[in-house]
Amino acid sequence: MGQAKRYRKKLQAGHFYVPENLNSVQLATFLSQAKPAEINVTLIEGWDNYQITEQLANSLDLNRRIMDSLCADSGFCNSFGIDKNNLIGYLLPDTYAFHKGFTETEVLSVLVNRTLSVFAQDSVKRAVEAINYSRDQILTLASIVEGEAIFDDERATIAAVYLNRLKKGMRLQADPTIQYIIDGPPRRLLYKDLEIDSPYNTYKYYGLPPGPINNPGLKSILATIFAEKVKYLYFVARGDGRHTFSNTLKEHNRAKLAFDKIRRDVRRQR
Repeated sequence: MGQAKRYRKKLQAGHFYVPENLNSVQLATFLSQAKPAEINVTLIEGWDNYQITEQLANSLDLNRRIMDSLCADSGFCNSFGIDKNNLIGYLLPDTYAFHKGFTETEVLSVLVNRTLSVFAQDSVKRAVEAINYSRDQILTLASIVEGEAIFDDERATIAAVYLNRLKKGMRLQADPTIQYIIDGPPRRLLYKDLEIDSPYNTYKYYGLPPGPINNPGLKSILATIFAEKVKYLYFVARGDGRHTFSNTLKEHNRAKLAFDKIRRDVRRQR
């Protein structure tokens, strides 16, 4: 009895991979020393809430409907000090190690708290105060950067362009916000898409959209908070994932014409 009590104090809750053919003493010894089995779950930067909850549900055998409901529950959001009715932007993509047995609430709490921990860092607090944007505004802009940037070394430059445009009272004219409001997977945008009447249409409306358009990764969040100190106001996609940045509309139009010509030449050769 005394030996059983001694083992009981060392046992941890969770699921374990137990070797076969252990007697009771060996099993107690194993469980007193073992750590609960971990399941690694990778969540991709730029995923929306539904993609994240689907991955979590499939990997951890959780109820996706419960998680989707929690993500849109104002009470759950408010419990983290988030004055919203949707957690989009706050589910930080990363690779997480979960123990089997976590509940839907616990899993989502881990993701949200990871996002909040970024903003709790002293250096981040100072930088956020300096640029004078709220946490939600930063996550909103970071989500646009996430949708635009492919290469990490361009994230802070792209963020700077958007911040510069906001300071000058210019429309963001950010393609990722249009992709967000059209149905289906990402596609080449048409001129008629730019006329869609939506508060998320940054070609039509000034300022930031009402909220994040995806869940940005840490690199895009930090790139937005610590944006590059440049004067660029424009950029154009080169077609290889990178961008050419310009200070003036004249420079931008020149770069755009050059890359449009390259794209036309490539299409002719196909």
